[in-house]
Amino acid sequence: MVQQKPVDVVLNPPKPEAFQSKQVDIFQDFLCNSEMQKQPLSNTIELWDCLPKYSVSQVEQNKMRTKEGLLPLLRKDVAFMGFQYNIFISPSLLADENGRAYYPSANESLVEDALRKIATFQNQCFFDDKELHCGVTFTLHQLRLELKKHGHSRSHQEVLKSLHILAGADIEIRTKNGRGVSIEKFMTLTGFSAEARLGSPNSRWVAFFHPLVHKAMNCVAYRQYNYQQMMHLESNLARWLYKRLAHYYTNAGLTVPIRLSFAGIRQESGMLERSRANNAIQELEAVFAKFQAIKVFSSFNRTKEIRGGRNKVIDINYEAHPHPDFIKTVKAANKRQSDGKEKLQYTR
Repeated sequence: MVQQKPVDVVLNPPKPEAFQSKQVDIFQDFLCNSEMQKQPLSNTIELWDCLPKYSVSQVEQNKMRTKEGLLPLLRKDVAFMGFQYNIFISPSLLADENGRAYYPSANESLVEDALRKIATFQNQCFFDDKELHCGVTFTLHQLRLELKKHGHSRSHQEVLKSLHILAGADIEIRTKNGRGVSIEKFMTLTGFSAEARLGSPNSRWVAFFHPLVHKAMNCVAYRQYNYQQMMHLESNLARWLYKRLAHYYTNAGLTVPIRLSFAGIRQESGMLERSRANNAIQELEAVFAKFQAIKVFSSFNRTKEIRGGRNKVIDINYEAHPHPDFIKTVKAANKRQSDGKEKLQYTR
């Protein structure tokens, strides 16, 4: 049996003052007029949420596994805000399944998003600049309720499995020139009660987020967005693209179209690698149609098709016109981020 590090690794619990930091106050302070308007909101993290780190489906993983249940080191190349990155993901080996390997995928993405939403609740998020960590306290019961609330019911064992995968998988992020290198777990988990070792639904857990989340909290490199709307999207691709738009499309206006390309989204998401390009195109355009239905786009259309030999589709350029509702949310996110940076600068 392959040995796996326990989920409850040896870490000191967050200090009480870490829950009262200015970074936490700003992270939990949304630009809205009422508690009801705040309920659908959460934070999406610059760079971290745009990486193709949850791109390999369980079906694809089953095809990739060796007869021993192992998976290879996964490499993805991605561009973000003019910078090129190489991403390497080492799978998690689950001791309960005799060392069977798993890449984090759609289920784990949902769990991380739910945990980050819980981090917007009072007294559950912490940030410690001296220890260079941040995260959230939660119970498995609370996490399951949060997932169920948005249409993603999971059993106790399914949630526990996703947490094991997140705690066991490594992600290495390199800049294209090789200068910047980060090798970390997707997140680190610790239980601080005897019951936690038995997976009790009401025992208190602490999730330490990836260092990129700490970096974002420290300089307000995150944006508010409609988490509730994102969570109700059915496909992993749609949820990824929804968060990506929250970061890329900041120059909001009815006269400013959103320009997208099939090849660009395929590379950056890692989720449209299909044997038939037409199937991938249909999948992407179904996401666009869904965005139109939920008032993210008012309309979208193809502006250019690039074809190669045998009339094979190489790329398709699109132009989407943002819906006024989406423009309103983008402008609110801009103002909230600007205010947050000003507040943080004032306290330093």
